[in-house]
Amino acid sequence: MSFLCAIPLIASLVGCGPVAPLAVGYVEGEFVQLAPIEQATVKAVLVRRGDRVEAGQDVAEMESDDAKIAVAKAEASLAEAKARLADLRLGKRPEEIAVLESMVRSARAQAEESRRVKARATDLLQRGIAPQAQADEAGTAVEVAEAEIGQAEANLAVARLPARAEAIKAAETQVEQARREIEQAKWRLSKRTVAAPAAGRIDDVIRNPGDVAGPSAPVISMLPDGAVKLVLFVPEPFFSAVSAGTMLDVRCDGCVDGLAARVSYVSPDPEFTPPVIYSLETRQKLVYRVEARPLTEESVLQPGQIVDVVLAEPQG
Repeated sequence: MSFLCAIPLIASLVGCGPVAPLAVGYVEGEFVQLAPIEQATVKAVLVRRGDRVEAGQDVAEMESDDAKIAVAKAEASLAEAKARLADLRLGKRPEEIAVLESMVRSARAQAEESRRVKARATDLLQRGIAPQAQADEAGTAVEVAEAEIGQAEANLAVARLPARAEAIKAAETQVEQARREIEQAKWRLSKRTVAAPAAGRIDDVIRNPGDVAGPSAPVISMLPDGAVKLVLFVPEPFFSAVSAGTMLDVRCDGCVDGLAARVSYVSPDPEFTPPVIYSLETRQKLVYRVEARPLTEESVLQPGQIVDVVLAEPQG
């Protein structure tokens, strides 16, 4: 029995005393780097290292004057596009319509005067007082005046019509594009305030007011709740007992009983025991890297803790 108890897998089955660990490892944090979507100067940092934050809480503010100007410019473009569309839908302005109406009245008056001149010239021709050329000239003036009436009335009718459907459609497209530009400008302005994506703990303040931050230059490093995993190193003889989904009991100094994790990744390649956990007895042994996730997001495990695990006993 003592020989069986020396093998972790068998010891867990035959009920020996304290079970030797299947593997030893450590807790690794999956930290999140918080940064603005575009380069900007840090205006204010609203948290300190070690602070607890909630999802959506503001943690830093960037300079935003240029983003505010972009919003104002987009709003002005939208107002201009709307005015252009309204103008096309309504046709000419009332003042322009009034001018064209006066031109119609003027053309009609001119035509009436031309008819009176023609009548006099015709009468004088019949009485033998005026030459034929004068009567012909008066008749031509009447025809020209009546043509000008037609042109003025046509111009007035066209002015009262809205623009062509193609022009209105193009203007409507410009209005919609201007709206999207406003939405984008406001979204970019909102991103000048950096917020926590989830509840967690501030790990580090990387940049301070006056520093330049950007997509590749984060301001804050934080550890979201539950964003930890166990990095374990399973000895080669026991590798076949572990696969994705395997349940593990987790033990560590100062931890409460009942901690459990599920294997999420098993490396297919062996390696020598990493320096972080090797001892004189294990440094030349081959191990396999295994990763496991705590079963609850409220896990008390913290990055850097040393842990060991055993295979969980089957339930039921």
